[in-house]
Amino acid sequence: MNYEYNIQLERRYSKIIKAILGNQFITQNAIMDRQEGTDFAILTVKPFKVGVRLRRYKYYQNPEYRKQFTIRWALASGKETEIDKIRAGFVNYLLYGFVDEAEKIILQYFIGNLFIFRQKEPKPYRIYSNKKKGDSDLAVYRISDLDNSFITKRYGWGTE
Repeated sequence: MNYEYNIQLERRYSKIIKAILGNQFITQNAIMDRQEGTDFAILTVKPFKVGVRLRRYKYYQNPEYRKQFTIRWALASGKETEIDKIRAGFVNYLLYGFVDEAEKIILQYFIGNLFIFRQKEPKPYRIYSNKKKGDSDLAVYRISDLDNSFITKRYGWGTE
């Protein structure tokens, strides 16, 4: 898929992604609210960055792909990739999920804590060379191989 198509998909899911992240990370402090609140509520929003990757339905159809996630590992050009940026601490969390065939809803996702990921330095299950495009390698991580504290939220995994 081309860049323009990917941007359209990103824009289509922008409000949903913001709602997911808001529900996970914006909290209400009841004590602070009672002591310092002016009228309704005090909400806490901590500054951090979340990387988002949504996979298309064709990947969701493979049950094995639903148990893993990929991060761009290397580019033929030698430029920095997602794994380099994660290691450098540019992103704090990862929202990774799959969309339905009509690309209207998110079927399954998780939010991963990249502080934990960097701390544990997990090894990829395998490195997949994207021969079709010939431009990159992807690191494949199995969720079951990672520390349990890595995932802060799951949806669509039968655990809600």
